[in-house]
Amino acid sequence: MIKESRLETRWPVGVRLPVVLTFEHQSGEGAPLRPGERPNANSFGQIEYGARRGIWNILELLDQFGVKATFFMTGMAAEKFPDAARAAQAAGHEIAGMSYGFEKVRTASREREQTIVRRTVKALADTCGVAIKGWRCPDYRISAQTFDVLSAEGFDWDSSMLNDDLPYLLDCETGPLVEIPFTTTTQDKACVAFPYPMRGGPSGLAHTWKNEFDVLYRETDTGPRFMILSLQTWATGRPAPLRTLKQFLERVTAHNDIQFARCSEIAGWCDRPAQTKN
Repeated sequence: MIKESRLETRWPVGVRLPVVLTFEHQSGEGAPLRPGERPNANSFGQIEYGARRGIWNILELLDQFGVKATFFMTGMAAEKFPDAARAAQAAGHEIAGMSYGFEKVRTASREREQTIVRRTVKALADTCGVAIKGWRCPDYRISAQTFDVLSAEGFDWDSSMLNDDLPYLLDCETGPLVEIPFTTTTQDKACVAFPYPMRGGPSGLAHTWKNEFDVLYRETDTGPRFMILSLQTWATGRPAPLRTLKQFLERVTAHNDIQFARCSEIAGWCDRPAQTKN
C-alpha cells in the first residue's frame, strides 16, 4: 500500500488563496455508448464540441483576464485537433495528460496502463512539444498501480483524487508523487452539461462557485486553502456557461490577494512532509 504524507503548503507571499482552473479536454472519445456498445452520435457530438469550438472560446476568455490554467488532454484530442492543443500551450497554459482515448484503467493490468500513459505522453509531446509532468485519470477512477506507474514514468504530480482539501505526498515505488485533490461538487457538468443530469443550470453553477470561494477565502484565516475547479471544454466552452466563468473571473480578480495558478505551481509550493497520515 502506498504511504501518504502531509505536505507543508507555502503559498507565495501576499497570496491568500490560490485559484486553480483545470480543464478536461477530449474530442468525443469519452462519450457513453448505447446498449450493445453502439455509438451515441448525440453524446459524441456534444463532447466533440469542446475540441472543435469550446476550447477556443475558453482560451479567448482566459486571455482577456491574463489567467493561466491547466488543460488535461487526451492524446487523441491533441492529434485530431492539433491547432487547439498547440494554441493552449503557446498561450502559457499547462498541458497535462488524461489518457490517450479516455481508456478506463481501474481494472487494467500494469502493462496496459503503462502503455496508455506512454502513448499519451508521446502524443502530447509530438503535438505540443511538451514533456508532461501531470495526470488525471478519466472519470477519476484509478487502478491499484496508477500512482506507481506515473512515478516510474517521471511524473511529478497527479490530480485524480477527491479526498482532501490540500495537496499531499504519495510515496511510490520509484519516488514521490504530489497528489492535488479536487472536488466534483463544483464541476460544471453537474449543472450545465448534457448528457449528465443537469442541476441548477448556469445560475446554479454561479451560486456554487460563489459559495465555494467565499467559504475558502474565509477559512484562510485559520490555515492554508486553495480553490480548484474541474471544467469540461465541451461544457464551459458553450456561451451560457462561459458567461458564468467570465463573471466568476471578474469577481475573483477584484481581490488583490488572489492568484490563479497551474497545478505544477501548486505542487511546487508544497514543502517536505510534515507528518504522516494514519
